[in-house]
Amino acid sequence: MVGASEDATRIGGRTVANLLRGRYAGPIFPINPKHETVQGLPAWPSIAEVPHAIDTVVIAVPENHVIPAVQEAAAKGARGAVIFSAGFNEAGPDGEARQRALDRISQESGLRIIGPNCLGVYNARNGAWLSFTTQFQETVDGPTIGLVSQSGGSAAHILKLAQQRGLTIGTFFTTGNEADVEFGEAMHALVADPATKVIVAYIEGIRNGASVLAALEAARRARKPVITLKVGRTQAGALAAASHTASLAGEDRVYDAIFRAYGVHRAGSTEELLDVAQAALHSTGNFPKGGRLGVATISGGMGAQIADAAADAGLTTPAIDMASQALLKALCPPGSPRNPVDITAQLSTDPDLLGQSLRIMAGSNAFDMLFAFFGVYADVPGLSDKIRESLVAFRADYPDIAVGLGIICGEQDAKRYAEGGFLVFEEPARAVKAMAALARFESCFGKTGTVDATTRVPRLADNRSFNEAEAKDVLRSVGIAIPEEKIARDPTEAASLAGTMKLPLALKIVSPDILHKSDVGGVRLGLTSPQDVLEAAGTMLEAVGRALPEAGIDGLLLSEMVPPGVELILGTRRDAAFGPIVMIGLGGVTTELFEDVAIRPAPVTLDEAHVMLRELKSYPLLDGYRGDAPSDVDSAARAIVAVAALAVANPRVETLEINPLRILPVGCGAIALDAVIELRSQGTLS
Repeated sequence: MVGASEDATRIGGRTVANLLRGRYAGPIFPINPKHETVQGLPAWPSIAEVPHAIDTVVIAVPENHVIPAVQEAAAKGARGAVIFSAGFNEAGPDGEARQRALDRISQESGLRIIGPNCLGVYNARNGAWLSFTTQFQETVDGPTIGLVSQSGGSAAHILKLAQQRGLTIGTFFTTGNEADVEFGEAMHALVADPATKVIVAYIEGIRNGASVLAALEAARRARKPVITLKVGRTQAGALAAASHTASLAGEDRVYDAIFRAYGVHRAGSTEELLDVAQAALHSTGNFPKGGRLGVATISGGMGAQIADAAADAGLTTPAIDMASQALLKALCPPGSPRNPVDITAQLSTDPDLLGQSLRIMAGSNAFDMLFAFFGVYADVPGLSDKIRESLVAFRADYPDIAVGLGIICGEQDAKRYAEGGFLVFEEPARAVKAMAALARFESCFGKTGTVDATTRVPRLADNRSFNEAEAKDVLRSVGIAIPEEKIARDPTEAASLAGTMKLPLALKIVSPDILHKSDVGGVRLGLTSPQDVLEAAGTMLEAVGRALPEAGIDGLLLSEMVPPGVELILGTRRDAAFGPIVMIGLGGVTTELFEDVAIRPAPVTLDEAHVMLRELKSYPLLDGYRGDAPSDVDSAARAIVAVAALAVANPRVETLEINPLRILPVGCGAIALDAVIELRSQGTLS
C-alpha cells in the first residue's frame, strides 16, 4: 500500500483499515518511509525493500510520485496495480503524458493497472477491500450483485443505497481513466465469477466496444442480467457527417441499440437500477417467459393504475378465461373477476382470499407473472401474518411463476416475503417496470439465431469513391434488387437511351460528390418521352452546376420507374467504439422529420432484422394498413442482413445508405432506388 497512513481518515490510511476490517488473509505491506509501523503493521520505505513477493500494489500518492511507484512495482514482479491518484488524462497535456507512461509500463512489463483516478476494487469474499470507500458489506452469504463503474462517486452512491435495501454487492470494479484494464474486461470478470448473479454498470462512455460486446454476450449466455445507468443522453455523440444515417444513428441511439440487442436494461435512475437488480437477484433466475401480467388488488382504482403502468412498461393485462372468472366470482361475489382482479376490502375479513385468488389465476395459464396489491394490509396486526401464511402456501405450489407484491410493511416482514420468493415493492409502478425487465431478460437469454455465414460479401477497393450507379452495383452483388438503369454521358445520349427503355423514367445526376441529389435539382421523375429526358437533362446540369460548381459529374442515370410501395431508409455507419451499426426506418424525404428508426450493431440475424422492422412505428404501413396489400417484409429483412454483412466485411466503409428502399407487395421484393457509399480515408482508419 504505497501512501499508507496511520491516519485512517486519509485515503492511504482508510485503505489499510479496510483491509484489516475485511480480514484479508494475505500479508499487507504498508509503504511509508516516515514510519516503522502503520496501523499495527510493519511499514517499509519502498516497494523494492519489501522482502517478499508482491501480488498487487495499491497507490495513493500525488501524481508526480505515481510513475516511480509503478516502475518499482513492475520491477518487483507485481501482477497488478490499483491507482487512486488523479492528475492523468483528465488533467491536460502533462496528465496525458503521465497516463501514456503508465500505458508503456503496463505493456512492457505485463503489469495490469486499474485506474488511475478510481475508487479501486473490492471482493467481499476474500477481504480484498482495495478501496478507500467505507461502504462495504461486513458479511456476504449467497448470490450477490457485481458492480462495474466508470465513476467512483457514483459507485459509492450505489453501494450505500444497495446496503440500505439489504442488497449485497459482493464485488465491484471502478475503472477510472482506464489506462490499462477497460470496462469490458472488468465486466468479463463479473460474468466469470460464480457468486455474481446480477451485474449493474455505471457507464459514461465506451472506447473499446468489442470488449464490451463480448462481455455482454458472455453475460447473456450465462443468463446473468445486466442493468446499466448510462449517462449523457443529451450530449451530441454522432459523427458530424452529412448523410441521414449519421445524423439519426447518434451516439445515444447506438447505446440504446447495443443494450436492446444484448438484453441490457437501461435504467433512468439509481432507484430504477437497484429496483431491477433487486428483482433479478430475488427471482433466482426464474424469469417470466412472456409479458402477460395478472393483477389482484384490494382496490379497483389501484388496479387501473397498475394496468396503466403495465402498458407503459410493455406488458399486457389480458382477460382471464370465463371458467376462472366464475371461480373468482364465487370466491368474492362483490369483486370483479376480470383482470385486474378486484378482491375488494373483503381481504380484511378473509385473509386467505388473496392466496386463493392467485392460485386460480396461476392455474389458468393465462399469465406469465402475477402482481398482488394489498398495501397497508401487510402491516395490520393479526391480519398480516395470516395473509402471509396464505401467500407462502400458494408460493409453495407455484414456485416458478414470478410474483410481485405492492405492500407497505416493516423491514422484517418485507425480508420474510423476499425470502419466500416474492418481489416486494411499496410503489406498484416500480414493481411492474422491474418485472417487465425480467421478462425482457428471459426473451434475450432465449435467443438462438445465428448470422448466415454463407452470404457472399464483396470486399470493396479501399482507394476509390462510389457514384450512385457503382454503389447500386455493390448492392446487387449482395442480392438487393435495383431498377433497370442506364448511364448517359450527356443530354443527347440520355434522350437516345430513353427510346430503348420502358417509360416513364427517372433521371438523376451521377456524382460521388453529391449525397442528396434532390436538394440541388439532381432528380426528375415521371419523364414520359425522349424529348422530356432531353429537356430535363439540360436543365438538371445547369441547376447542379450553379449549386455545386466544384462537384465532379460522372453522367446522367436513367432508371425505369418502380411500382408504388412503402419507402424505407436502410443504412450503416461505423461507430467509433462499437463498429458498424445498421439502421432501418421510415424513408423518403421525411426521414429526419419523423425519426422512426430501429438500430442494431452489425451483423444481425434474419430474426433480429424482422424484430427491427416490427419496432418501427410505421410498421403498420408494411402490414397492410387500411386495406393496402401487405408488403414484402421478408425481402426487407434480407436486405437489412445483407447491408449489415457488407459493413462488417468492409471496415473502411464509413457510411452506406439506401434511401429509399421501396418495399413492394408480398412476393414482389424490395428495390433500392438510391444508394450512397462513403469510405473512411486511410489516415482516419483506426
